[in-house]
Amino acid sequence: MRIRIRNFAGPLLIAGLIVGASPVAAQVTPPTPPTPPASVATPPRPPRPPRAPRAWSGADGVARIDTTVPFSPNGTVELSLVAGSMKLSTWNQNKVRVVASTSGPPSLQFDASSSHLSLEQARNGSRGDRDGVGSATYNVTVPTGSRATLSAVSGSIDASGIRGRLEVSTVSGSVNVRDVGSGLSVEGVSGDITVANVVGELHVENVSGRVSATGVGGSASVETVSGGITLNGVAGSNIHATSVSGSLDFAGPAGASARYNFETHSGRTNLRIASNANTAIRVETFSGSISNDYPGAVKRRNSDDDDTSSVDYMIGQGQGRLRVETFSGSVHISQGNP
Repeated sequence: MRIRIRNFAGPLLIAGLIVGASPVAAQVTPPTPPTPPASVATPPRPPRPPRAPRAWSGADGVARIDTTVPFSPNGTVELSLVAGSMKLSTWNQNKVRVVASTSGPPSLQFDASSSHLSLEQARNGSRGDRDGVGSATYNVTVPTGSRATLSAVSGSIDASGIRGRLEVSTVSGSVNVRDVGSGLSVEGVSGDITVANVVGELHVENVSGRVSATGVGGSASVETVSGGITLNGVAGSNIHATSVSGSLDFAGPAGASARYNFETHSGRTNLRIASNANTAIRVETFSGSISNDYPGAVKRRNSDDDDTSSVDYMIGQGQGRLRVETFSGSVHISQGNP
């Protein structure tokens, strides 16, 4: 028996050790799985700038806009209409105020961002068809430094106080522009054009309407077919005015730097030269009369040939240059300050 106990003692001891160790093995904690990396946060999109509302025809057949939107101090404004009137003025605020309405279909189309604003009278028919629109009225106020483009088919345009570049076009409506701080360009067909107090250059083209420009600091170019031209107080060194059958009236200085050129076919030309003028004047005509009552003007030459008669006068030292050319229109030179 002793032998048998010894023979089983070893295996029993080993089995006890194995059984005793099993609870310890059960207490082993499995490794914690790795935490997945945090995803990179996507920055939120910046909010879109607010868009100005669009106005559409209401049940009563009238489209209306009355709104104020933020605007750049030197933004761009585009206004156009087929029939009606528009008025553009300025203020010292970085905002645009728009008050507009139109009667009859269709409606106004209006869009604005922080630097560009457009207002247009929509059409039902083909482009240029007035039968598809009513009569519109615009009253728009913009920052003084704005640039503007204004156009109308059969509407009047009134603008004042713009310090940026201003471009205006019309077919049969009148144009009245004042206090422009930069260059001004106007194109018309049959409406009268009136311009006053332009710091920069002036360019005007008209067909049958009259053109009147007062107080222009830069150079000026004015052309008409049958409309008369009046230039008063144009101080730029370069002035060019042309009319076929319309009259031409000029009053202003003619200093040493003057380079003035006036042309007509049958229209009358009346020059009122400032008392402190310093210019040479040449008049060329085919059949028109020439008269001069400027005090102290010296007649330098009177030559006749088969085609033209030319007369030269000198005022002061004659350093400037003023030339008048006409076919059958009369020319008169006198003294007068603008």
